[in-house]
Amino acid sequence: MADSNISVFPLHRRRKLVESIARDLESKNEEDANAFWRSTVKTILIQLSESGIAPGLAEQEIRTLLRAVLGDIAARSAKLGR
Repeated sequence: MADSNISVFPLHRRRKLVESIARDLESKNEEDANAFWRSTVKTILIQLSESGIAPGLAEQEIRTLLRAVLGDIAARSAKLGR
C-alpha cells in the first residue's frame, strides 16, 4: 500500500486525549505507566493505520502526542508545587 496524503487533526491538540493520558500515567507506578503507554500507542497506531495514515506520519503524531502529555504532566506538577 502506498503512503497516504491524508492528514488528521493533530493528536497533541486533542486536549481531552492529552489530559486523559497524562492523568492515567500519573496514577500508575513506573512499570504500569510504561505498559499503559505502550498499549495506548499501539491502539492509536492501529487506528491511524486503519484510517489510511502513512506510518511515518503516524509515528510523528505519537512523538508530538508524547511531548504534549509530558508537558501536561509538568504543568500540572508545577501548579501543585511538586
